[in-house]
Amino acid sequence: MKRFLFISLFSIFTLVSSAQNILQLSEKKSVHVVCPDKVLYVQGGDDSSIEAEILPELSNIVRVKALHPFEGQTSLTVVCAGRIYSVAAQFGNSNQLIYQLDSLPSEKASPFSGKLMPDESLKGISDQVLSRKGYHTVHRSTRKNGILMEVSDICIKGDALFLVIQVTNCTNMAFDTEAFNFWIADKRQQKATNAQEYQLTPDYARFELKRVPAWESASEVFVIEKLTIPDKRVLRIEMIEKSTGNTGRKLTLELKNRDLRKAEIL
Repeated sequence: MKRFLFISLFSIFTLVSSAQNILQLSEKKSVHVVCPDKVLYVQGGDDSSIEAEILPELSNIVRVKALHPFEGQTSLTVVCAGRIYSVAAQFGNSNQLIYQLDSLPSEKASPFSGKLMPDESLKGISDQVLSRKGYHTVHRSTRKNGILMEVSDICIKGDALFLVIQVTNCTNMAFDTEAFNFWIADKRQQKATNAQEYQLTPDYARFELKRVPAWESASEVFVIEKLTIPDKRVLRIEMIEKSTGNTGRKLTLELKNRDLRKAEIL
């Protein structure tokens, strides 16, 4: 008898819990889902049956409403606070108009950079590249007014190309970086009227380097998708100093296709 009562109570608890994980929607009432942080993404499973939107005034609240009566269930997916929530929704009457998102089932949302790999993996591999001892070879370098920029290592893993850039400040003042730019460009020519170039955006930067203190060195790892460069073109890397009135230094170095082909396999 006790066993039967325990099974019955467990079954009732399971049914209640399952019901609480289903949003009950109607045409005349809006349901609000309160999220623990700013909502980065929201999507209804069937846009023709339900409407889901982030409140402009409160970016951590999602308003959900049925557009018309519908049978069966659809879904609501929300990405928030590094987690992805996907809950069922059905048409019905309910007095519950507010749901707490963090009380609903979720999974960790792993952020991706482009189409290479998750940021956590890129971070770990970047640290591995920086810790390599006895392998570093200066591929290309440039110097200007006491600032040295060099590509000290190039590695590849899968489709990800890891470029290690080291900046050495041989002056008495800190060097602040405004940006690192990457270009596929024609080789330097006396006549540049027909020069063509297009910009590359790295998929990942390990430290997002902003400052190199006086008489110190700092390294940055940029990750780009693997590529080959025609013989008449180069990968041009620019480092621009942050300053007032565009008076900062700009250091530029170029990598040729043979430099990229020497990338060490990780």
